[in-house]
Amino acid sequence: MARAPETETPSGSSMTDATSACLACGATTSESFCRACGYEQRRAASARPSWPSVGDTVSGGDVRVELRAPLCGEQGAWRFLGEDEASGRYEVIVVPEGDPDDVLSAGTQAREALGPLGLPTTFGGEGQGARFVVTRLPDAPSLAEGLTDILADPASTDAVTLVHRWVLPLTRCLADLHRRGLFLGGSDPAEVLIDAPGRVWLRRPQPLHRVADGAVRPGRRRAVRGFAAPEVHGRGGGEVDARADVFFAGAVLYYVLARIAPLAEAGLTHDRLPPPHAYHEDVPPELEAIARRATSPLASRRYKDAVAMLHALDVALDVGAARYAARPRRLAVDVGHEMHIGVLKGQYAPQNQDDLFLAHHADTGIGLFVVTDGVSISEYGTGDIASRCVREEALELWRGIVQGRFVNGDDADDGLLEVDETLDGRPLEHRPALPAEESARRALLRRMLDAANRRIGELISVDLPRFPGPPEGIMAATAVIALIEGNRVTLTSIGDSRIYLLRDGHMSSLMIDHNLATQLMRMGRPPLVARAVPAAGALIRCVGEFEKDAEHRLVPVPLQPDTRALTLLPGDTLLLCSDGIPDYAGFDEEDAERRMREAVEAAPGAPWAAFELMVLANRGGGGDNISCVVLRFGAHDERIGGRR
Repeated sequence: MARAPETETPSGSSMTDATSACLACGATTSESFCRACGYEQRRAASARPSWPSVGDTVSGGDVRVELRAPLCGEQGAWRFLGEDEASGRYEVIVVPEGDPDDVLSAGTQAREALGPLGLPTTFGGEGQGARFVVTRLPDAPSLAEGLTDILADPASTDAVTLVHRWVLPLTRCLADLHRRGLFLGGSDPAEVLIDAPGRVWLRRPQPLHRVADGAVRPGRRRAVRGFAAPEVHGRGGGEVDARADVFFAGAVLYYVLARIAPLAEAGLTHDRLPPPHAYHEDVPPELEAIARRATSPLASRRYKDAVAMLHALDVALDVGAARYAARPRRLAVDVGHEMHIGVLKGQYAPQNQDDLFLAHHADTGIGLFVVTDGVSISEYGTGDIASRCVREEALELWRGIVQGRFVNGDDADDGLLEVDETLDGRPLEHRPALPAEESARRALLRRMLDAANRRIGELISVDLPRFPGPPEGIMAATAVIALIEGNRVTLTSIGDSRIYLLRDGHMSSLMIDHNLATQLMRMGRPPLVARAVPAAGALIRCVGEFEKDAEHRLVPVPLQPDTRALTLLPGDTLLLCSDGIPDYAGFDEEDAERRMREAVEAAPGAPWAAFELMVLANRGGGGDNISCVVLRFGAHDERIGGRR
């Protein structure tokens, strides 16, 4: 990974000798501080000394250090990476004679305040109009180097190992600072060194701020693009407190999970970063929820400090380990569901285009739950018919499960699975049964969606054997599906309906939206660009995809839903819903998900939770159809939802 670009916050402002545009708010100012917002303006640069420079040597005692490469500097100072004859690494800071900007004295004070996080000076000296200090660097890579290695080989290491290697040590050191009543206000991953045992140093001594003194007022700051909170860039008022450190740790966690280069959108205030699993599939949902909360554009929505974030990380890692170690077991499940036309939607479109399917066999713990949302606008057919096709195929799948038709899952991709029969040809006792292989279970759900797709095409072909228009105009639907057996669930999604996991005060979306914006982001477009394209929310996958053959007959396209498996634990809640809930439950997506989580957590049982979600979306306007299924899981002998 190349060194993360940095800016004087915000970047790109024009300056003149008499007046200038404020770096934070853009107001015209001729003073050192902006009268509009109080932000400190850029000071005049000091004259750079002619010595030393790359290739020169500085000495102290028996140590001779050759300057090998320049490092990012700061106001009134120049920094170099050096090596001694034994290939030991050093940092060399050079200032003009007299140190007019007090860089060296400020660095000494910062080292003293940092304690073990700071690096002691090895030696210093002066000559040819310059002063310098040399610091021996430990044999430890920086966070930037670690992220570079991850980006170079995204599949090399699992997410949990990477979190233990990089994120936990960083968060622990920030938590220790916050416990001492101190905070950094953000940092630079290139300046944070972490060795294999997890010891952390800050290569560049950074001034500390006291929590008791309140937020740091707007001022000239060094903001590393992709890792600096919006307020560090001077946005959102520009006042920095301990939650800027939380954002920095959250950004590191985000890139560890997503395995992508830093995003400039991380410093914006109008939208949060995409979910990490939009870029990389192997993302534990508990860790993703922490990354998204820690990197919220609004400081008030983040963890209050690194201590709270560290606690959340510890809990999430313990839960992840429990999922990994869990063996098949029965769980009690409390089921709630609601479907409503939507207060506003019903006034101009009186047909509810959402649909549900719910089936659960208590003795075996096998269940099938489906939420489907018909696309509102279509030239041929209607969304309610399309969603009904999905529900009818879900019923057919459940009939096969109940009849035990799918227990032979040796070849999950070859047509319908065989019926398991007794020797005289009679079917076995009607008792729900599923194939043991995960691939076979995923194939069942894919075939169910393909069957719904064919059913839509057959309905259209009855009236239009030779289809006259473009296939994009045919009725369509989204679908989210949970196929459950005990503590094992197979999830499938196509379109933009949602599946959420709620646990321990966090809520994470388990599947991605199949819309144009998400597709562009996965192809490498910046989120800001992808979200701004025309029809960014248009579906690129759904049930209702066709081509036309030479005779103008409709040919169903094999669907490409996303699937994933999850081991459930007591205390988990799964929420399947159409987009009518998150689109109207709050001021924005993040606020909506917080309100949804709080409504589910406060409800005494799953039926009450589903009802509250429906009410929440209607109170927010009810501009779309509303449907949801809430599944609360507990130990098999546990009373949940007010009943055993």
